[in-house]
Amino acid sequence: MNKLKILLSAYFLTTLLGTSIVIAGDTQSVNIKSGLTKGVLYQPIIPNAPLRRREAGLVYNEGGSVNRGVSRGVSRGVSRGVSRGVSRGVSRGVSRGVSRGVSRGVSRGVSRGVSDKEIESVNPQGISSVVNTIIPLPKIMAPLVPQHTGLTVTTQPTFYWYISEPWSAHFEFTLNEVGTIEPVLELTIGLPFDRDTHMAGMHHLRLADYNVHLNPKKEYEWFIVIVPDPEQRSSDWLASGTVRYIKPSEKLVKQLSRTPKKQWYKVYAKEGIWYDAMENLCIQIEKQPSNQVLRMHRASLSKQVAMPNVARYDQVN
Repeated sequence: MNKLKILLSAYFLTTLLGTSIVIAGDTQSVNIKSGLTKGVLYQPIIPNAPLRRREAGLVYNEGGSVNRGVSRGVSRGVSRGVSRGVSRGVSRGVSRGVSRGVSRGVSRGVSRGVSDKEIESVNPQGISSVVNTIIPLPKIMAPLVPQHTGLTVTTQPTFYWYISEPWSAHFEFTLNEVGTIEPVLELTIGLPFDRDTHMAGMHHLRLADYNVHLNPKKEYEWFIVIVPDPEQRSSDWLASGTVRYIKPSEKLVKQLSRTPKKQWYKVYAKEGIWYDAMENLCIQIEKQPSNQVLRMHRASLSKQVAMPNVARYDQVN
């Protein structure tokens, strides 16, 4: 009888409060029904710092309403128009004009063949023609970063971003040191070798793969761009975040030495080291994609930096 009462009590608690699960070795509980998590708190070192993140697509403002294309208007016009149009136009126009004319002539031909699908149609008179259909853009493309400049304690951090729907062409990635003209890194991210599309969800780029290091006391801005039409760059779909490298404090080093590596993301987040917290967490999720605790912890961090749409990806998948 007592066992029956205990089972019934557990059932009603679960029904009312949501399912709570605990993974062996992790004492954190996750409320699956509400998506709430405990024990993962991001505490920025500089509260109320200037907002630097830019998202493409459906973006929630502080009042809870939705704005579309925030980064496509003001931020793209200021950031790309001024910094790239003026400074690069002067410094790079002559030296790169010829080489870009040749290289882009080839790359645009290829990318247009990818981003604009060619469909052959036949009219009633039997005359065939080719019709271009543009691949739909993701509704959301967001860098997995805080609203302000995020910190890292490694000179080669990993950059993560999210897309809400698949994208069947390439990304452009650029890393700039703020205040300088030439980019630190500029490249095109092609399609995966084993797929004909970039899947919806999380994507990343590791600076270590390109032998690029961040310098201390410098701020960097990184851009991830979708180019729907290489002939009309004003239609670029752009998201960006900022990062600054700092040397790890003695306190942080001691805390990490006393903590299992799989729990490091909690230590990093509490000390305001966003990029390393997210990398440690994302690497574990890549290895254990069905781990509900890790997914909900990432959702919690996304919510804390005002990215409810990104958080929803981990809550519903």
